[in-house]
Amino acid sequence: MIKKYYKARNDNEFLEQVARIIFIAGFRYSVVHQKWPYIRKAFDNFSIKKVANYKERAVKRLMKAPNMIRNEQKIRAIIENAEICKYVQEGYGSVLNWIEYLKKENGKHPKDVFLDEEFQRFKRIGKVTST
Repeated sequence: MIKKYYKARNDNEFLEQVARIIFIAGFRYSVVHQKWPYIRKAFDNFSIKKVANYKERAVKRLMKAPNMIRNEQKIRAIIENAEICKYVQEGYGSVLNWIEYLKKENGKHPKDVFLDEEFQRFKRIGKVTST
C-alpha cells in the first residue's frame, strides 16, 4: 500500500520527503517503506542542522547502518540536499518560506512550483520526481 504524501509541516519533514523520493527511485516502494523507520533514525530524523554537517565518516556509517538501503550516491545526495536546505534557510528563514515565495513570485499552483528551475537545485530530483 502506498502511503499518501502530505504537505511538510517543517523543513525537516521537507528533507524527509525529498529523501523518500530519492530512495524510492529505482526501488520497490514496499522495500523503502519497510526500511523507512531505520533510514529515518540513521539520518537523525532528517534534522537539516545535523545532516548538513555530516562528513565522510557519516557516509561510511550510513553505508553500514542496519536496514539501510546501501546506495552511496543516494546517501550523498541526501546530505547535499540538507546542505542546500541549510543554505535556503539562511536566505529565506526556512525552506517552507522559500516555497511560499516561489508560489507567490511565479503565481503557480502549489504542485507546479516544483517544476520550476529553482527546485532542480536539489540532487537526484528531476522534473518527473518533483511532481
